[in-house]
Amino acid sequence: MKDVRNVLVIGAGTMGHGIAELCALAGYSVTLVDVSEEALKKAMERIAWSLSKLEKKKGVKKDEVLSRITTSTDLPSSASNADLVIEAVVEKTEVKKEVFRTLDENCRDDVILATNTSTIPIAEIASATSKPERVLGLHFFNPPTLIRLVEIVVAEKTSEETVELAKKFVKSLGMDYITARDVPGFVVNRINLRVFGQAIKLLESGYSVEEIDACAKYRIGIPMGLFEVIDFSGVDVLYNVIREMSARGFDVELSPILEEMVREGRLGMKTGRGFYTYEGLYGRARIPKRKAYAVNPLSILAPAINEACWIVRNKVSSAEDVEKAMKLGMGYRKGVLELADVYGLDRVVEELERLGIAPDQMLRDMVDSEKLGKKSGEGFFRWRHERKSFGPVSYEKRHSYAIITLKRAERLNALNEEMWVGIRDALLEAERDEDVRAVLITGEGRAFSAGDDIAVMRSWKSVSDGKEFFERVAAPLIDTMIDCSKPLISLVNGYAYGGGMELNLLMDIVIASKGATFSVPEGLIGAFPPIASTVGFFLNRRVLRYCLTAEEIQADEALEVGIADLVVDDDQLEIAGVEVAERISELAPMSIQAVKKAKRNVLNVVRTALESAVEELIILSGTADFEEGMRAFLEKRRPVWRGE
Repeated sequence: MKDVRNVLVIGAGTMGHGIAELCALAGYSVTLVDVSEEALKKAMERIAWSLSKLEKKKGVKKDEVLSRITTSTDLPSSASNADLVIEAVVEKTEVKKEVFRTLDENCRDDVILATNTSTIPIAEIASATSKPERVLGLHFFNPPTLIRLVEIVVAEKTSEETVELAKKFVKSLGMDYITARDVPGFVVNRINLRVFGQAIKLLESGYSVEEIDACAKYRIGIPMGLFEVIDFSGVDVLYNVIREMSARGFDVELSPILEEMVREGRLGMKTGRGFYTYEGLYGRARIPKRKAYAVNPLSILAPAINEACWIVRNKVSSAEDVEKAMKLGMGYRKGVLELADVYGLDRVVEELERLGIAPDQMLRDMVDSEKLGKKSGEGFFRWRHERKSFGPVSYEKRHSYAIITLKRAERLNALNEEMWVGIRDALLEAERDEDVRAVLITGEGRAFSAGDDIAVMRSWKSVSDGKEFFERVAAPLIDTMIDCSKPLISLVNGYAYGGGMELNLLMDIVIASKGATFSVPEGLIGAFPPIASTVGFFLNRRVLRYCLTAEEIQADEALEVGIADLVVDDDQLEIAGVEVAERISELAPMSIQAVKKAKRNVLNVVRTALESAVEELIILSGTADFEEGMRAFLEKRRPVWRGE
């Protein structure tokens, strides 16, 4: 960069030595200053270690980069030679202001004075200088050599020239940036404090560290668990940040848990113990994926989404920069505002009210205007969206996936002719749409589907009637499900009996609520479950037991025997399904189609057996046993079997 050759970095801690290394890698001459020679020595050892890694991986010339870095304990002398200064000392206002007084006295008048503070208002720090127009925030993220984002924080008196020079400097480091107005915590830490604060509240309410972290890592899409991040940064760092923010009017509570941990020296990775216990310098926490569904992700995210709304509404930063900050700065797979659109802004408001938090006015206005996110086509961003009806079946396209809902709740979504045809037509609609990458299927009310409509089966006057119905109505849906190139995800919200359970056996992924119940009770009415007895048995031999006994299968048992892939709390059913659909939407389409083709090839092997099984069902429909079973069912009594 033309205007800057010599960069002064003050503070040789984790952030300071990382920023010094980053600047040296970009070709700048760097002076790293600290009050302690021991701290400087350790910093240079860490820089050398990091450069050795980069030398092996990327061919960086370690010795050449190291030659650009000098160390000093003499701040006044070092300041006199600087073209740009980045302060990265302890997060305490008075310490930072003292550093800036020294810089003001010893730097040239045209030197940019930047602070790496993550929480303290820039104006407070700039008040220690005679030229506040050349002071701004350059907030790097840990570790600076890996996280390629800088928060450029502009105070009220910061000049436009200073901001533009800072942008050029950040770009010269190979970094991206966002700009933020000067409020306590800026963008990332305001949102982070809501996330970390809510995580600690959930911990206090009885959830475990692993449950909260598993939800954050495996569902929300953060690279590390929240408590793992706190341990990595330092429990004491979060403790100090909360105190600084609280002192400036930010509504955040200092948890007794943090106070106790700081008092006992359980500061995270640097002490070997924090929320987790660590072995070695770079030990990692073990976060079991199986615990990911204990916590509703909105219980973690809702306060953060609310804070992001405050930031955008008050023009601290733009919605686009908020998303960039959380994705590049914190490694979120999706930004918090996109996550709000995915889960639904109405659900966010409901969760905030449940937590006793007043929703931001921006959020309320959006919900009142039916801007709910992907479920309405517009939220913080615009999404492809449409709704259609196919008789008693509704079809909703949400950008990259579709939701098909069986809407015959008064009959527990029993499968009559209109339902069979409607489901097939909705699936064909999804199949035709290139935007749709996955299909969710669920039922309205208390059931996914309680099975075939008895009235339809009783209307068959002969075997030929049953055969005609199957060939004209049922077989086309079964074939469509088998041949569908889009992954089919079932959301079982209640009863999945008879044909309802059998449809689930044709799905690719089955997610059940804890209150869901499965059963193939056809034997009780003298009938026969053709899909369960063929396709179900072929894919999972344990299904045969339930065909022979007509036992009810509770959700946890369905998970154990492989009928369900996932069981979640009732209020998380749609959320969990949407998360899976979103994940599928991120994968290569050709890969998904190859998986579906492989499954289709397997099911083609059993199509003949399935056709034969249907013939058996049709034959049974004309027997005395079937007639007795139907009569007993309608009279709500147990049938009396004659036997042979």
